[in-house]
Amino acid sequence: MQVLQTIEEIHKVFDTQGSSPLLVTCEDFRDWVCKYDRFPKYLFNELIASEFAKLWGIKTPETTFIRVKPEHIPNEKFPQLQLAWFDKECFGSLYLENSKEIDYSIVSMFEEKSFRDKLSDKEDFLKIALFDIWIANEDRNHNNFNLLLFVSPEKLNFFYAIDHVNIFNTSFLDYGIAELTEDDSIIKTDLAKILFGKSRKLTDIVNNLVENFYLCTEKCQNKLDVILDLVPDSWNINKEQIKDRIINNTRCALLSEIYF
Repeated sequence: MQVLQTIEEIHKVFDTQGSSPLLVTCEDFRDWVCKYDRFPKYLFNELIASEFAKLWGIKTPETTFIRVKPEHIPNEKFPQLQLAWFDKECFGSLYLENSKEIDYSIVSMFEEKSFRDKLSDKEDFLKIALFDIWIANEDRNHNNFNLLLFVSPEKLNFFYAIDHVNIFNTSFLDYGIAELTEDDSIIKTDLAKILFGKSRKLTDIVNNLVENFYLCTEKCQNKLDVILDLVPDSWNINKEQIKDRIINNTRCALLSEIYF
């Protein structure tokens, strides 16, 4: 994965419930959402979840590593930022300008059939939910969808999954993986009911997801070494240890039957 450097001062700090990422411009002249942390294991979570999601066929923003230059962190403007947090590679996701983060203020829009008809990947909502269960993602639930609705030039809408800091039950697999409850998932949300409550194809959709579950998890295991090779040395991650933890905590496909 490429490493990009910032070319000007930080534009803004996003006011989020968790990591408060930055909006920066890099040497490719594109804008990126930049995540930093005093504890690189959370950056690792973002990296591995993003790479796993790609193998599942889940849409996520393009990713890169980012070096934020010290002179681009104005202390008087952003006094909450500490230079020491940026002495290592940060994790960057491409800023999708034509997108809107899904929250309850726009859920009602999905009740309009004409709006739902513009969704080209409605089934991906359930695929993301199953992915979250498998990877024990506590970042996405009824209080915080962590989904972008991206509008393509063809005026079609797509779900993009973002923000995976709290995968592995936010524990870095220190204590194994605990099952998520229904309240920890997006499956029991009003949005899920709107999208699939009256669907005659729901059984077929779920059966297809469960069938592909094995293939997706196998891809992740087969590509694990390649993904771990992407991890920057500056993060000081014990790759062999985390590899063993991930393999030993691979979830059984029965999880999908509990929730679906």
